[in-house]
Amino acid sequence: MKALVLDDSMNLQIKECEKPIVKPNEVLIKVKASAINHRELWIQQGLYPGLTLPCILGADGSGIVAKVGEDVDTDWLNEDIIIYPGYDWGENEEYPSRAFRVLGMPDPGTMAEYITVPVKNIVKKPKYLSWAEASAIPVASLTAWRALTRHGKIKPGDNILITGIGGGVAQAGLALALAFKANVYVTSSSKKKIAFAKTLGAIDGVNYKDEDWNVQLKEMSKGIDIVLDSSPSSILDDYFKFMNYGGRIVTYGSTGSRKTTINISKFFLRHIQFIGTAMGSPNEFKALIAFLEDHKIKPLIHEQFYFESGLEAFDALRKGTQIGKIVLVH
Repeated sequence: MKALVLDDSMNLQIKECEKPIVKPNEVLIKVKASAINHRELWIQQGLYPGLTLPCILGADGSGIVAKVGEDVDTDWLNEDIIIYPGYDWGENEEYPSRAFRVLGMPDPGTMAEYITVPVKNIVKKPKYLSWAEASAIPVASLTAWRALTRHGKIKPGDNILITGIGGGVAQAGLALALAFKANVYVTSSSKKKIAFAKTLGAIDGVNYKDEDWNVQLKEMSKGIDIVLDSSPSSILDDYFKFMNYGGRIVTYGSTGSRKTTINISKFFLRHIQFIGTAMGSPNEFKALIAFLEDHKIKPLIHEQFYFESGLEAFDALRKGTQIGKIVLVH
C-alpha cells in the first residue's frame, strides 16, 4: 500500500509499505481521507518528544471497515467510520495515562491506504458529513470540545475569547461555542480572518499585535468568561484587563511563547483558573460526534489535496494562511 512516511533522515515521502495485518479486537480501515495537524510539522522538524522513525504520519482519518479481527462484531464490516486519534487514554476522564499517545508516531498513522486500530477506536460517521469533513474532526474538534466543556464549563450566554482564529482547533471551538449559544470574540493578526469569523457568527475581534489589544477586547466584550487559547501571552497579566472574576483560561498550545509571567495576587484574588489541556478521552470523542450530529455542525475545510499531492498539502499548512483544515483525499 502507499503511505506518507517520514524516514530516518527526516525526509517526507510517499512510498510503498506493507499492508497492516488485523489482530484480535482490531479492524482494518480503508482510509478515505485524512487531515494534517501542526503536530505533523513539529514531528518533521524534530520538535516532538520520543521520535521513533520511520513512521507513517497522520492522526486524523475516516474510512470504511474493510476487515474485522477475531472477537469483533461482523456488523462493523463495510461501516463508514471516524477514527478516535489516540491509544491508551486510561480509565480516568480527568487526564490521560502516561501510556497515552496520538496516532501517527510512534504508531502508524492515517496517511496511508489502510490502517488497523482497535474496534473501540472507531465511531460511526454521521451521514451528513463527507469523507473530507469527517477526517477534519478528530484532533482539532476533540481538543476544542474538551477545553470548552470539561475545563471551560461552557454554558449559554458565556463570553468566549478564541485566540488565533483560523487554526483547526480555533475554528472548531468557534462552531462549538456558537452551538452552545455563547458570545464569541476572536483574535488574529489578519483582518481577513477576523472578518471571516464574524461572518460565521463571532461578534467581533481584535488584532493581537496591537499594543492595546486587551483594552479593546475589554471595551467590546465587557468581560470574558472563557479563553480558548492556542498561544498564551508572554505576560499573562494582559488578560486581567478583560477576564471576569472566576474566568477560565484553557490553553492547548504554545505557538507564541513557551513561557509566561503572571501577577499572582491578581490571579488568586480574581479566582482565575489557568488550565492546560490536550486531546480528549474516547468517551468525550463519542459525546463530541453526537453533539456535532445533533447540531449538524461541519468542520471548516480550507483546502483539499489528493493523497498523491501530500507534500504540497504540508507546504500549504506551513504558510499559515489557512482558515480551517487542510485535508488529503485518498
